[in-house]
Formats: sequence, C-alpha cells, structure tokens
Amino acid sequence: MTGEHAFQKYRITKESFRLLVDSLMGELRVVGPVSEGGQIFFHEISSAEELQMNYPSTMEPPSKTFFYRPQEELLIFERGKNISVKEIPPLEEKILALGVHPCDMHAILYLDKVFHEDPYYMARRDNTILVALNCTEVSEHCFCSSVGTGPHLKVEAGYDMLLTDVGEFYLAEPKTERGAALTQGVRPARVDELLLKDEEEKQLLKDIQKQIDVKGLDACFLENIGHPVWARTSDERCLSCGNCVMVCPTCFCHDVVDETEMSLKTTRRLRRWDTCQDLHFAGVHGGNFRRTRAARLRQFVTHKLDYTPQFGATGTVGCGRCIRWCPTAIDLTEMAKEIQRSPLK
Repeated sequence: MTGEHAFQKYRITKESFRLLVDSLMGELRVVGPVSEGGQIFFHEISSAEELQMNYPSTMEPPSKTFFYRPQEELLIFERGKNISVKEIPPLEEKILALGVHPCDMHAILYLDKVFHEDPYYMARRDNTILVALNCTEVSEHCFCSSVGTGPHLKVEAGYDMLLTDVGEFYLAEPKTERGAALTQGVRPARVDELLLKDEEEKQLLKDIQKQIDVKGLDACFLENIGHPVWARTSDERCLSCGNCVMVCPTCFCHDVVDETEMSLKTTRRLRRWDTCQDLHFAGVHGGNFRRTRAARLRQFVTHKLDYTPQFGATGTVGCGRCIRWCPTAIDLTEMAKEIQRSPLK
C-alpha cells in the first residue's frame, strides 16, 4: 500500500494503456471513471473504451466508492433455542482502481488515519491497486492548491502508480512493486518528456479561480463562534439536507444500528453513514448540543477548514464537491473569508 523505493518513470501510449487495462479484466475487478447520465461515476468497467480519464470531478468520491461504504453489515444475531452471533468477514476482492485525482488520493490517505484498524476498510484498501491521475482540468469550485492537495499529486506513498496525461501518452510513475508490474514492456520516459509534466501543472495552477488562506483559521474560528455569518447563512440558505456531508470525501461519521426482522429471529447490526447536519446527530441523554441549524452548519465548515490537530491536516481536500452539490450554493470558503475580513471585536 505504500511506496518502498524510487522507481523509474515511463512513457505509455494511451492505446497501450487501454490494452493493458483490457488484459487485466480476467484477473481483477477494474473500476474507473465512466460517463452516465451526463455525470462521471466510478463504476466497474468491462472494456477500457468505457473509461473517461479526462474528467473534472465526480459527485461520489472514490474514497467512499472504494473503501468507506454507505452501509456495512457487521454482525448477524440468530435467535433459536440459543442465540448465535455471526461476524461478517471482510470481502477479499481484488480491485484495480483507475483515475483517482490528487485531491481524492489525499482524501483516501486522510481516511486511512481514521480507519487504519477497521478490518473492512483495510481489507478493501490492501486488495486495491490504486492508480492516481493528475488533473487535466479544474472546475470553478476547486481550491486544492490552497490546501496543498493538487492539482498534481506530490505525496509519494499510499498508492501504486501515478499517471499524467501529456497529450498523446501518459507519463507513468510507479510507486510500488504492484505499480511497477503495470509498466512491463514500455520504455522509460526521456528528460524532455518528463518536463511536460511541469508545464501541465503550471497551466493548471493558473486556471484555479478559487483560493482561501487557511493559515490561522483554527484560532480564527474559535474566536468567532458567534459570528453572524453562521446564523445568517443557515437562516437564509441552509436546508440541513446533508448533501455536503454525503459528497465530502473525508467525512467519516457513522452510526451503528440493529435491525430486527418481523419474525424476531434475526437481527443484523449495520454501520451506516451519518451526518452532522441532521438534528438528531447531536442528541444525547438530556438534550441536544447542536439544536440550531447555525450550530450544525458551523460544525461542518469548521471541521473541514479547521481541526488540523485531529490528523495533522485540514479536513478538506479542496475538491469543491460541497459547493457544487449544495442546492443553495453555500460556499464554505466564502464564509471563512467573511470571518477573516470582519472578525468579531
């Protein structure tokens, strides 16, 4: 799952890449970005021709498509003369995941810190060959450069290979032995070909429109818990629908529930995604510590742009999904900027 040593960099034509992917269909379940209903989703493919590698973003992030599922069955209780408990084992499925963007790769690394002892998450993680893909375009909502997660991937571990689209071919950079195995039969990249990657990144950085200075936001938010931007935005626009949480690649909150069949003989214990935007999320014995919509909105924004002590990184990777898929277009970066411009005295 992590890089072991430096590997050579290769030049692989797009036709050769498609042939490689097709050749692996019988050995692995291959998943990648495909077009469906005018949107891009990570789905299993039956041919490399289905891949849409030149895409700006997806609604559902690959961190949740591949590893942190919406629902996980953990236990089954059977009631008869005796009560039996069956633990559901992790599924050992070999997967090749293609085309993961830098921000989404950072989101996976973030969730690794959350679920590093979870057998279900780690089984999928260990059995997935991850091929990252540097961005070829940015959307109006992207602010990855502000948080150091893109548009090109800089981390050297946690995935198996990095691709950069430089026109007629991919620059392929293996990071593990699993990744190096995918480059057999292709030639090393020349120096002039390696330089094309830097040119691509420079242009992408110029294209990014959205910026946010995250330095000092931890303290800024603590000093502005009562800032009017929270109540005004929540009262005028926030629906508490939870879209922001559902599409966020780093949100990891979940609930554990027991569901019993009508026969009363079988109970299933399930882990499901949960959202801090739901009124009942913060309900505890004796009350609710986030009863107002403003408090719940503030929780999401501060958890994304603050909380660096939690895992040593901001909770956002700058993908902009929460902005893109908010039905009222709430922009957490604009809320933060308003606080920075007009802090409470």
